[in-house]
Amino acid sequence: MSIKILIAEDHDHTRQGLIYGLEKYENIEVVMEAVNGQEAVEFVQKSNPDIILMDIMMPVLNGIKATQKIKAINGDIKIIMLTSYNEKEQVLSAFNSGANAYCMKNIVLDDLVNVIKTVMDGSLWIDSSIAGYILEILQSKSNMTTDDPQKENCINLTAREKEILKLIANGLNNKDIAQKLCLSLHTVKNHVRSIIHKLAVSDRTQAAIIALKENLI
Repeated sequence: MSIKILIAEDHDHTRQGLIYGLEKYENIEVVMEAVNGQEAVEFVQKSNPDIILMDIMMPVLNGIKATQKIKAINGDIKIIMLTSYNEKEQVLSAFNSGANAYCMKNIVLDDLVNVIKTVMDGSLWIDSSIAGYILEILQSKSNMTTDDPQKENCINLTAREKEILKLIANGLNNKDIAQKLCLSLHTVKNHVRSIIHKLAVSDRTQAAIIALKENLI
């Protein structure tokens, strides 16, 4: 079954280049294209792509705000931020909005396809050029007080849940976690649901960010 892609990019040359390039790969199909974030949101209201390649700086509605709206409509849609901007604030805002991956536009097409497949498997992906930013930003916030709700939630996780959260933050999907810990896939899924509930987040990406913040990896 093909992976259905929506490309949200306001520059025609970049958007058409992505469409042309991705057409060469089996099991990947570009089904929609949007020139701004609002168009992407409207498309999602009518149909459900598997993955959105989302630019950040777009007219009408930027990629970060569009990601927030799309995740509220359908949290199962995976969103890969594909941008030229690597400022710390934008990186953190993208993941806080629910993005599943953050890529720079100079990424090699073969690598982008690997990111698409990685995200489809349920894993988080961070471009190596901005991974240090994530750690720096989140570690700078690690001096939270013990009455901070997120810190209390992390403390309330069981040892097994903390172990699984660490693996999520390291990019493993549920199947990989099950194999590594010798657990059934069903058991891992139950643990992941419990982690998301206890941390009061909407998905595993946000759970992974908290894992980074709490120095669990």
